[in-house]
Amino acid sequence: MQADRAEGDLARVEHHYSLQHPLAFGPTSLSRSFQLHRPGWMVVIFVASVITILLAFGGREGALLSNWGAERIERGSVNGLSSALTAPMRPAGDYVLRAPPSLTAEQIDRILATYSSPATGTGQSWYNLGLERGIDPAYAVAFFIHESTAGTAQGWAGLKPDGSTTHNVGNIICAGYASCYGRFRDYPSWEAGIADWYRLIDVEYLNGRGHQTVADIIPVYAPAFENDVNGYVNVVQRLVDQWRSHGVP
Repeated sequence: MQADRAEGDLARVEHHYSLQHPLAFGPTSLSRSFQLHRPGWMVVIFVASVITILLAFGGREGALLSNWGAERIERGSVNGLSSALTAPMRPAGDYVLRAPPSLTAEQIDRILATYSSPATGTGQSWYNLGLERGIDPAYAVAFFIHESTAGTAQGWAGLKPDGSTTHNVGNIICAGYASCYGRFRDYPSWEAGIADWYRLIDVEYLNGRGHQTVADIIPVYAPAFENDVNGYVNVVQRLVDQWRSHGVP
């Protein structure tokens, strides 16, 4: 029994040492150690093989997926650029005045004609002057319509007894202007009145006050003590949205 225990102890020592120094006991000891732990070694080899296979094929698949994703992104970017180039400059719901024209001169004249406006035929002036100031002329026309029904309202302050008008498209108060009619400026022509409206909005509001939208400008332009501010804002926005979304008949 003691001999058996001694032999067993020697085997355990040999096994422990063979794991730390696998070549110390030569091929026989290494073979014995491998046989004792064959299941463990097989698991290690199997796992290593699986990892190698996954890296080989997974890497290739990942590269393919990456290339496919890049192609989709690139294709999407091209389509996005194309859409941006063909989309309207300002969609409905965007009320920033500093914008390219969303109406042509001909469309402006058609709008004015529907109101039988005395300013019909001035579409090119609205367009050109808006372009010079960087303001979408749709807003100028919408202000004109709200202020005086495009110069046709019976109670409009710019309408004179002889049937002529002040050409004051925005009912701009006198405030030291050279020629006035009552409280409001009196211009020699529609073009002069249109140009002064653009100048006022550009210099006093967009640049001077930093106001950029209809909702920013109107509470100061047409204060609440004598105007329905929300109603004014809604009319201008609705008209501009209508022209942008549905066009001009």
